Amino acid sequence: MVAPRNQDYYRERSRHFLDLVDDQLEQGEIELVCELLWGAAAHGIKSIAQRREWEHGSHRLLRTTVDRLIEDGASPHLAGQYDLASEFHIGFYGDRQFAPEQLRLAKWLIVEFIQILESLP
Repeated sequence: MVAPRNQDYYRERSRHFLDLVDDQLEQGEIELVCELLWGAAAHGIKSIAQRREWEHGSHRLLRTTVDRLIEDGASPHLAGQYDLASEFHIGFYGDRQFAPEQLRLAKWLIVEFIQILESLP
C-alpha cells in the first residue's frame, strides 16, 4: 500500500528533482534534465493543489490548478511560467531540443515559479 501523499511530499519531490539537474546536465542527460525540470514544476503545482484539496492527477488538472490560482488572484504570469515548464515535458520526448545553457537558465526560472507557488495562500 502506498502511503498517502501530502503537500510536503510534493514540495520535497520538487526540490529533489531540482537538486538532480546540475549533475545530469554534466553527464549530458538532456532528456532527463527536461523531465526533471517538468517534474519539479508539476510537483510544485501538485503541492498547492493538495493544500487546497483540488484534484491534480493529470496534466490537464495541473493546468486547471494554474488557471484556478489566477482566478483566485495570482499573477497572470503564472500561466506563461506553466507554459514554459510544459515545454520541458515536450523536450523529454525529443520534440524540442535544448542547449545545456538554456537548461541551466531554465532551472532558475522553474525555481522562481515554484517559489511563487509556495508563497500563495
